[in-house]
Amino acid sequence: MGMIWFVMSCSGEPEPAVEPPIFLRDAVYEDGQVVPLEWQPGDLRNGAVAPQRAECIPLFSVELGDVSTLVAMDAPHPDTAMAFSPEGRRLVIGGFHGELKVVDAWTGDVLFEKKLAETMIKFVGWSPDGNMLYAAEQSPDGNFYAFDSQGTNRWTLRMADHVETSTPDADNLYGVYDLPAAFGFSVLDDGRILVSAAHGWNTDEGRKNRSKMLLVSTRGEVLASYPAEGAADAIFKHPRTDGQHVVVSVTRSAAGPAPADLPIGGIAVLDLDSLAQVGSVSLPILEPWYTKAFVWEALDVRGDELVVGFGDGRVLLADLTGQVTSRIDLGTPILSGEVPIAASVGYAAFASGHLVTQTSRTAIPWGAASPELRPPSSHPNENGVWVYSGDEVAWSWAGEHELTGFDILGDTLVVGAGSRATDERRDLYGALVFDLAGEGSGEDRLRAVCPTEGPAFFRQDQTADGRIALTEFPFRSGEGQQSGAYRVTVMR
Repeated sequence: MGMIWFVMSCSGEPEPAVEPPIFLRDAVYEDGQVVPLEWQPGDLRNGAVAPQRAECIPLFSVELGDVSTLVAMDAPHPDTAMAFSPEGRRLVIGGFHGELKVVDAWTGDVLFEKKLAETMIKFVGWSPDGNMLYAAEQSPDGNFYAFDSQGTNRWTLRMADHVETSTPDADNLYGVYDLPAAFGFSVLDDGRILVSAAHGWNTDEGRKNRSKMLLVSTRGEVLASYPAEGAADAIFKHPRTDGQHVVVSVTRSAAGPAPADLPIGGIAVLDLDSLAQVGSVSLPILEPWYTKAFVWEALDVRGDELVVGFGDGRVLLADLTGQVTSRIDLGTPILSGEVPIAASVGYAAFASGHLVTQTSRTAIPWGAASPELRPPSSHPNENGVWVYSGDEVAWSWAGEHELTGFDILGDTLVVGAGSRATDERRDLYGALVFDLAGEGSGEDRLRAVCPTEGPAFFRQDQTADGRIALTEFPFRSGEGQQSGAYRVTVMR
């Protein structure tokens, strides 16, 4: 928090301690308050000199329970969801243990909390007026809940009614991920909710998949669905909408032949009001390096333009029908000696007139020989933020932080910094904050680095006044010691 200054009074007694201001983004922190202020590097304020780059301070943390067993067993990072309310006064948190908390977004004081399920809460969100909050769980029921601002449950929509149910495997660390869930939702400006119901599980006859897109009223009534009848033999994930159209990732892990009418490994394009399919984007498998195509959260729609990023490193720009207008080979395989190396594109979004993408660390492609080996060298485009104007790079940034997901609000890009596989440095966790409207290189646009004790999860949220919410989780050192805690930290 900086040095403490002591000032001597005329009587020779020290005056109360004075803490110099901390220079934040577009503000300073002094006398225990965040004061909005435009400043420049080198400016003086109360004897303190403004630095070249803004600092961050933690405002509060919300503890989310014990996940030490998961960490000890090298289980997946605990899924956690969070969202600031539209006016920025509240923060809703959905935890891995099925707990829902609503806290004051400045102090962390708990306003109310509920236990929803024995399994995780996958996503949370608010109505446009902030009077309702929504929570989607992954559980045998896969419930989607609507609560009022006092925490009263107004209605519940059961995803398992649309995509079947299953029983979790208690002996399988990954078993929870085989349960039905609302695998992403968006609250529209008029209050309607777009929900992706998804379920993939093992049976005696082999693995099954069921998914269905739902358009839901503010009272929980299903207004439209895709498919219109029954459920799809696939997994729908991470829907995105611009208010007119919907794009949704379509994957499949089920046994047997894939349905011919679905863009497996790509995205479906739907009309928002009817959820009728109007287009699709898919690509041939990038042989011989891969055995399938795959889209994670790298998809978005803006007007008549789509973007899709693939796990094999390809990025496509297309129109609403799926006609490809541009292809960018951002992280596609190249040879390092005789070994192929690649960097996947896991995140992509339109923002501020640009296309923002993020690449992973280097890996050996899934279909190559011995993909579990350590890559012999780094892909030149690995672990970076790439911002395009059209299909040309406007700027990029890459550094020592392990990049993991991003959030965009206006011209502010917040990028998470998570677990490190290459070393045990513990000073590179947290978030990086970039200015999309600035000028110069990626380093010029990096406005602040916000450190946390533990690695950050791949979802973040932010407010217009500059607060950032991050999920931290414990980590294990090389000696097996655990450090850190499972919590949400809000920073400014």
